[in-house]
Amino acid sequence: MNFDEILEMMEELIDNSSAVPFSGKKMIDCDQMRTYIDTLRLNMPSEIKKAKETQSQKEAILAEANAEAKKIRKQADDYVIETKKKAEELVQETEITRQAKEYAMELIQNARAEGDDIIAKANADADKTIAEAEEKDAQIRRALSDNLNQALSDAKRVLQQNLDDVTKTMDAVESLNAAPKAE
Repeated sequence: MNFDEILEMMEELIDNSSAVPFSGKKMIDCDQMRTYIDTLRLNMPSEIKKAKETQSQKEAILAEANAEAKKIRKQADDYVIETKKKAEELVQETEITRQAKEYAMELIQNARAEGDDIIAKANADADKTIAEAEEKDAQIRRALSDNLNQALSDAKRVLQQNLDDVTKTMDAVESLNAAPKAE
């Protein structure tokens, strides 16, 4: 049973309760209302569990993004090593050596730039995913808190009204019982 269903059942209990004569008040079954409140409390951990699962998913996404970034960095480093080896193989004469060094440096710069771009993109994607997960977590927590606070406030208000009505009725009965004794 979710929060909305429990809240609907609480509203039905209030709507279907008997009216107190000579007032705009209603009498509710306190035991039933207390059962609904206890059910709300018992269901709260499932909402918190959902928030924790969102947090866990966020951490898994971040770990995956970091692993992917490391993998890409390693590929870039391997590419740099491979490029250096190729450059060393090209070294045979002075002109060939100069050209090889220039080519190798260019490849190294390109590989590093491409690796840095890929890592930056992976980090940006991870940050965005984390921010979205945190926002969703915050929204769930706010909604859960708002619903629970409203339900408890409504229940407290109805219970207080019923208590006031019972007190007024008891006072009226006592005053009626006291009136014949004065005669």
